[in-house]
Amino acid sequence: MPQRPAYSRIADEIADDIRSGRLAPGSRVPSTRQIVRDHGVAMATASKVLAALRAAGLVEAVPGSGTVVRDAADGPAPAPRPAASARPDLTRAEIVEAAVRIADADGLPLVTMRRVAAALGVSTMALYRHVPSRDDLTLRMADSVFAGVRVPDLPDDGWRLRLETVAGLFWTTFGRHSWACELISLSRPQLLPHVMPLAELSLGTLRSMGFDATEVLCAHVTLFGHVRSMALARLAEERAESDTGVSADDWVRDHADGLRQWQERPGAPGLRYVMQQGVDFDLDTVYRYGLQRLLDGLDARRRALGA
Repeated sequence: MPQRPAYSRIADEIADDIRSGRLAPGSRVPSTRQIVRDHGVAMATASKVLAALRAAGLVEAVPGSGTVVRDAADGPAPAPRPAASARPDLTRAEIVEAAVRIADADGLPLVTMRRVAAALGVSTMALYRHVPSRDDLTLRMADSVFAGVRVPDLPDDGWRLRLETVAGLFWTTFGRHSWACELISLSRPQLLPHVMPLAELSLGTLRSMGFDATEVLCAHVTLFGHVRSMALARLAEERAESDTGVSADDWVRDHADGLRQWQERPGAPGLRYVMQQGVDFDLDTVYRYGLQRLLDGLDARRRALGA
């Protein structure tokens, strides 16, 4: 008898855990990365595992939570979308929205043309009539999550508030769609219609502060680089927690003994001081601290120029 595909066998194992109650409704099921690590399979195989569980109506993708066990009390899983031949109304916006939902639930690497097509109930080729490639799709995804961002009325002379605001709008949007920070480049800027107004707010503000063109561009990239690097750090932490089920606070507690041993070494006065003070560390605090120090530096430079 031929051996069953690996994805089917793994899916059955997880399905048994769900049906037995070991994985209760609302519980997060293993992520694709966890399946890859635990079973030694390829990412494509891990994706098939979750797809099989979704097809069986056992799990569902929940934005911000990943793939979780469906509650049987919610009724049967939604029926598949009509086939491609019955979808002449398919639009580019609908494709982008479906891709964003997948990225929010399972991460950007899991956004493939095939999976987006499956979510919409159309053939993969049907997507290419609206988006020429996955790269084009992902850029449209990045732009779409900024479509609802609205810049508030800001005083023309309030440079610090203006730069704080534009940084905060990027930070908040990356918080809602953490994968988007991977798509927006520092060195190869994309002309995204909903992102450009935010960039102009930063560039125009820096110009009004009296900086020359080089300093305007360097300051702009430095500010955005801070936001993006902290967003990437937050994304990495989200992935680590999703893959391991261990939060950053849990990780610190699990490694407390090792940290205490290290801080007692003669050459570790800095770590000892921080550990003894019991600092409440989180990435939002680091983001805000870094932004304020960058703005302090721009203020000092502005004053030096006599602006």
